[in-house]
Amino acid sequence: MYNKIEKKLIQAAMEGVKNAFTGKNKPKDVRFGAAVLTKKGNIYFSGQYYSDTYSLTLHAEQAVLAYAAAHGEYDIVAIAITGNGSAGGIRGDDSIYPCHMCKQLLWESYIRSKRNTEIILADEKGNVIERLKLLDIMNHAWPKG
Repeated sequence: MYNKIEKKLIQAAMEGVKNAFTGKNKPKDVRFGAAVLTKKGNIYFSGQYYSDTYSLTLHAEQAVLAYAAAHGEYDIVAIAITGNGSAGGIRGDDSIYPCHMCKQLLWESYIRSKRNTEIILADEKGNVIERLKLLDIMNHAWPKG
């Protein structure tokens, strides 16, 4: 992926963090954001959407995949995931590693597109922590540790 596009993708994920709905929406709430780059070259972003029931909460990855789909785009080239400082305090950088539900949705996207999606994990300042390929992490535990 081109460096310029990767930076735009990470910046979009950081916007998702700002727009995340945490239920209380206090500045220090744990926030996650994600952005996808589609085959058509478009970038969509979202933050998590909290539900009082917890089980209906949408993770940032789930929300952004739905947002891209709402625009008729299902072929995901890359996804950037990040969180705010409060998110990083949960388990360090592992807090932004995709959970099994999110990996499942990315896997289902892979089944349709046959595209080994690039996963970019970034810290709250936009620095890349790790680059992964979906097919390389499907059998990894979550949290990563």
